[in-house]
Amino acid sequence: LVDVTTKEFDLLATLVSHADETLPREDLITAVWSGGEVPDERTVDVHIRRLRRRLGEYASVVRTMRGSGYRYDTHPDVTVWSATARR
Repeated sequence: LVDVTTKEFDLLATLVSHADETLPREDLITAVWSGGEVPDERTVDVHIRRLRRRLGEYASVVRTMRGSGYRYDTHPDVTVWSATARR
């Protein structure tokens, strides 16, 4: 189990829903940030870096496609699901 922030989860969920496809940073911004937030491309990079740190030995499932964006590479040991907050 890996505990991630809401933005990290949204990024990962977006990448997983397009597994094995490269998503440009602009598409990730559109999918994850809304409500008037307009982050720059570096914001995506920072969140991806933090997400990878949390994924530990499985960080490589989130791959940088130089000059293109990011992609999620499927891995048999990795399952992504959302859990409700503990009380």
